[in-house]
Amino acid sequence: MLPLNREQITAAFLKSNDQSEALQVPELASVQWSFLDYFGWVHPSGHLGFVVLSSPNDGQLRGIRMSRAKRSAKKPRMEMCSWCHHVHKANGTAMFTVQVKGSEGRHSLGNVVCKALDCSLRIRNLVQPESFMRETLYQPAKIWRMQATMHKWLGRANQL
Repeated sequence: MLPLNREQITAAFLKSNDQSEALQVPELASVQWSFLDYFGWVHPSGHLGFVVLSSPNDGQLRGIRMSRAKRSAKKPRMEMCSWCHHVHKANGTAMFTVQVKGSEGRHSLGNVVCKALDCSLRIRNLVQPESFMRETLYQPAKIWRMQATMHKWLGRANQL
């Protein structure tokens, strides 16, 4: 992903007619842009997630606001992210939901994703701990699979 500045990120949300009142862009100085397929972060309150990515349809930047619900299990169990297929030991995922555009808030789609929205770094083994289930798939194939899954989900919600 190409490096973005605060104005570009904010404009991506304004362009998509998303409500940006809760938008708090994190510090960008330490972001490793060359390792990212999308830029994602969680609001400090923990109830919102934000993703900025280049649309596969037209190449334009899109800003997507998602609701985040923490998943708490009564007993520890393994959890797998549906985007990067990283297996977490416990409480490593969250349910992110996005409103389907054109449904006027009546429909939403949910997906269980890494709770810090750091799938790009997890695929490249740049975040600890490593997955509890090893894959033999090559890294470029993992990246392609993650992008395809993410684009399909966001496409179903008319976000791309």
